[in-house]
Amino acid sequence: MKVTPLFHSPHRLLVGDAPLVGVLDLPSSASNHERPPIRLFFPATTVSPKPRRVKQARYFVNNRVSYVLQGFAHIALARHTTKLYRFIVRPLMWMVSLFFPVRFLKIPDTALVTTKKDDSPVRYAPLNNNSNKTKSQSLIMFSHGLTGTGEENALFCTALAKRGYVVACIHHRDGSSSRVPMPDGTCKFYEHLPNGDDYSPNHRLEQVSFRAKEFLYATKWLLGEEQGGDDYDHPILQQIRPKLDTKKVVASGFSYGSTTCALAATAQPNRFQCAVFLDGWFHVDYSSKGYLYNFPPEAFGEDWPNGANNGNERSHVIENKEGLTIPSIFINSAQFEGYEKLYAATTTLANNINSHNKHDSTIPESKLHVIPNTKHQNFCDVGFWLPKVLLRRLGKLLALGDADVLEASENILDLTLKFLKQF
Repeated sequence: MKVTPLFHSPHRLLVGDAPLVGVLDLPSSASNHERPPIRLFFPATTVSPKPRRVKQARYFVNNRVSYVLQGFAHIALARHTTKLYRFIVRPLMWMVSLFFPVRFLKIPDTALVTTKKDDSPVRYAPLNNNSNKTKSQSLIMFSHGLTGTGEENALFCTALAKRGYVVACIHHRDGSSSRVPMPDGTCKFYEHLPNGDDYSPNHRLEQVSFRAKEFLYATKWLLGEEQGGDDYDHPILQQIRPKLDTKKVVASGFSYGSTTCALAATAQPNRFQCAVFLDGWFHVDYSSKGYLYNFPPEAFGEDWPNGANNGNERSHVIENKEGLTIPSIFINSAQFEGYEKLYAATTTLANNINSHNKHDSTIPESKLHVIPNTKHQNFCDVGFWLPKVLLRRLGKLLALGDADVLEASENILDLTLKFLKQF
């Protein structure tokens, strides 16, 4: 008799030449406040001749399920400063976390690397993942979505690392994450938007500018162009840095993370070879407050909306007025396709890039793809965290579409890999 698995298995996604995927968690450093927390995924193999016991990585850093749930509870249930949160919500989230399914799950084919510099069970195993088969390696920088923590796309990052890419997932500290550890040992919760007359268009514009700065600094730090911090000279980083090609950096992100890396790539187009946008948030519609604009405006070669930036027309950070020009792939959910203004903005951005590069036949075309029957959270790992029976009951609540969880993830990954192989 055939036994149906309780969970969707991600093993079909994790196919590649790397024996293992090493996972190195780099927390905020008190000695380098500029670097955000980073979760690094890289092709690895066990240390020989006597490999130590390999410990698999969890979906959340240090398996901090309660920490993450408390962050989301701050967004959805009660602010963390209230008595309701302190005395009811926080203890409740702690109890829920003890039985939350993802607590007991591990990311297949991974090996967790500790921050102890002399205690790594694996070493970096570089693979040729680029079209010209050079010895240099591609670095993929990944930015998480609004309310995210940088841990919801672990399978996507692991699948890319399994195929030879080095992937760095950033945990932003701008107030867009549900909860993030800070360098001084405290944590920062999600910052709710002001209501009513207190609303300002500056909030998201300045927030994504901060995120883009973190994105660019983390890129330079991993490449060795910026230094500092307790973990800068970690043996794994010393193995990886010499293999990375500064001209083969990929900007990537999910939702608000797509906005972030689009702004970063607009600011420094020569830094990035191409971009991968997963269900990108490229349009802000606060028409009830009189604000309607493409987001980020700089990526479209546009000014900030009237009333933003204290009357200045543009962000002072971005000098490039051409907008985003690097070849990109846009992979969207059917849900986002249904938002007319958002989908039109995404199409415009892709067309602008192609128009800029039309006279150079060596530059791949930027294309927009839609995964049928998907919603926003089909681009995250949520569908692999819960048993299938719960997904069937909670799918709509979790913003999961009717598409098969595994098949949707395979489609997203296949489109990404086909695009990256052009470089």
